[in-house]
Amino acid sequence: MATNEKGVVDAIRAAIMREHPENWTFKVVGSPLQMAGVPDLLVCIDGLLLGIEVKFQRPGESLAHAVGRATPQQLVQIHRLRRAGAVADVVTAPEQALALIRARLERREQ
Repeated sequence: MATNEKGVVDAIRAAIMREHPENWTFKVVGSPLQMAGVPDLLVCIDGLLLGIEVKFQRPGESLAHAVGRATPQQLVQIHRLRRAGAVADVVTAPEQALALIRARLERREQ
């Protein structure tokens, strides 16, 4: 079980690799040279681009509060990614990230 955000990011990357071994994943490391708010993970699976902003859910913290810690800049980038046709959201666990992927891939198959 993850004890910090890095642990959650690593668990999400591992879960995506298990379920979609052909994926391409980039861990974004913020810097002053980069635009603010870019999601922690950029993932491409079968032509589907995902922006995954990861938040660690602290012990005793509600899911809503953990997700609510996304910054205004992060929410702007999530909105911009969605407007461009990508899947983007804030997650706190690998299962949430995989659910985003499954839902969009299933919708494309219909």
